[in-house]
Amino acid sequence: MILTDLVVVFAVAGGVVFAFQHLKLPSVVGLLVSGVVVGPNALGWISETENVHLLAEIGVVVLLFSVGLEFSLTRMFAMSKMMLQIGIPQVVLSVGFTALLTWHVLGDLRFAIFVGMLVAMSSTAVVIKLLADRSELNSLHGRVVLAVLLLQDLLVVLCVLAVPLLSPQGGAADELFSSLGAGLGVVSAILIGGKYLLPRLLYQVVRTRNRELFLIMIFVVCIGTAVLTGAVGLSLALGAFLAGLTLSESEYGHQTLAEVLPFRDTLSSLFFISVGMLLDVHYVFDHPLQICGIVAGLIVLKFLAATVSMVVLQYPLRTTVLSGIALAQIGEFSFVLADSGRKVDLLTPHQYQAFLAAAVVTMVLTPFTMMLAPRLVGLICSWHWLIRKLGMPLNEGVKYESTHLKDHVIIAGFGFNGRNLARVLKDLQIPYLVLDTNPETVRTQLQQGESIHYGDCTRPAVLQHAGIEHAKVYVVAISDPISMRRTVQIARQLNPQVRVVVRTRYQTEINELVKLGADQIVPEDFETSVEIFSRVLRELNIPTATVRGLVEQIRENHYQVFKQSSFDRAPLHLAQEILESIEMESCRLPQDSAAVGKTIGDLRLRSQTGASVITLRRGKQLLTNPGADQQLEPGDTVVLLGNPEQIASAIQLLGAEKPGKRTKSPDSLPVMP
Repeated sequence: MILTDLVVVFAVAGGVVFAFQHLKLPSVVGLLVSGVVVGPNALGWISETENVHLLAEIGVVVLLFSVGLEFSLTRMFAMSKMMLQIGIPQVVLSVGFTALLTWHVLGDLRFAIFVGMLVAMSSTAVVIKLLADRSELNSLHGRVVLAVLLLQDLLVVLCVLAVPLLSPQGGAADELFSSLGAGLGVVSAILIGGKYLLPRLLYQVVRTRNRELFLIMIFVVCIGTAVLTGAVGLSLALGAFLAGLTLSESEYGHQTLAEVLPFRDTLSSLFFISVGMLLDVHYVFDHPLQICGIVAGLIVLKFLAATVSMVVLQYPLRTTVLSGIALAQIGEFSFVLADSGRKVDLLTPHQYQAFLAAAVVTMVLTPFTMMLAPRLVGLICSWHWLIRKLGMPLNEGVKYESTHLKDHVIIAGFGFNGRNLARVLKDLQIPYLVLDTNPETVRTQLQQGESIHYGDCTRPAVLQHAGIEHAKVYVVAISDPISMRRTVQIARQLNPQVRVVVRTRYQTEINELVKLGADQIVPEDFETSVEIFSRVLRELNIPTATVRGLVEQIRENHYQVFKQSSFDRAPLHLAQEILESIEMESCRLPQDSAAVGKTIGDLRLRSQTGASVITLRRGKQLLTNPGADQQLEPGDTVVLLGNPEQIASAIQLLGAEKPGKRTKSPDSLPVMP
């Protein structure tokens, strides 16, 4: 019974993931281990796995749909260059290296090409899940990996259609072209329909103000597009991703993502459990050396295939290594290809089990290899001779023209926030220097005269060449949390006096960044809250100075007030008391006034009465905050600030005419002379 199976699966998975969490191991590995434990090849608690596999496939569809919602079609087109420059070489090299090696060993070209296709695919579900958990989807290596994975999903249709052609029985070539045309037609239909038809349909649904109807339509769109792409041999997840991608640019993208998120993690976890169920532990124990050899070969080959083109294109060393490691496993769609190959006699049962075991092991190892990736980057960075031989740019060797700068601002990252800051600094003629690791961005901005340089801000030598020892402010505006923490720590070590300002999207990063030495942290969510409450307080006539003081206090305490049960209301009570006790009143000086011809200082108005002159009107001229040497003339209108008794005494001292209209003080009090 499917409900019983689900209870068993989630109960075991919950216990294993809880244990892994205490051991500080990735939850993805815990889910894979759970699948191995309950699967038919271990304890056998779940013998009929088809129902679980079906729900797992739906989970992958929902996962990719939500990823599409977090991106946009514009960003997708922006990644097309990465797809062509990195994705195509990665697939071609993976297929080519594997096919040549297999052909040399076994002498069967058709089988060799088929094995190459199996190896070329990486795991979209595993890698995207890990990148999302590590908040690295928006980093440069995250974008590179996503571009390659999406290209692989697009090429899946060619691999599926090529399987019958590679089988000993052969296949019709015309079927390949007809199916390819159908696939392109469906993809185009999803993009066009999602861009122009779907928002209009959702508008009619939203007008009903029925949340259930909105949720139903979202799942119809998600599953429906997956069914369309699956019908023409494309990946189910690809259709869902494209639907989410087109929907992300509509006004319903944020609400759709909010509705989908509760289902995404639960359903996608079933996928990892189902992959674990595929692993035959008995086969692994019977052939340990063979499996270890295949796994090691696959990881090395996939790593090299992904990094060769990035080395040629002069991508940063850190981005190259992290991208190569993230892509160094076998993908879930390879299981489908392997099953198809087994059915047409391209794989023997022994070969099928060997590939299956090795593929699952690579997926299990991926979370660990990605955890160790930063250390590997540091190790490879020390091999200067190897990097020079490969022709890669050494970040340590980058020479900057602006090393003579002093008291300047260094901006790490030239995204949206970095660009805006650079524009303001340029307008104010404040010296600054930008560091970025995207070679295309650096090349383009240099041509436009921007003060930008190629360099990895996590490398001490790069910050030194940028003049961190003489910089006044260091602004970190990058999306990679690991790099963010690393560069803050290095900057603080190199210059203890530099002011470090960090922009982060996640409040969980605040405490760690404070410990590492950040002076100002700007979490996007909290800054929105600050802006909202400061505007509300101004609308309630709380003095601007008081509001400004509250905002400064909140920022100095690193937004801890938002995590407490209540605010310190003393400043607000004081502001209210001031508003209720202070008034403004105006009076006019006649010809016979004793104050005429004297200066404000001569009158000693404040010391004798307690009231202050805040404004003086003389004809059409308005003098704000007049000084002590300001001489008074007949007909001047004097605006006084103080409590009622103080104002009455001041009017009597001035010998002024009957006062004008009495008003409460404004929310922003002028500075007293």
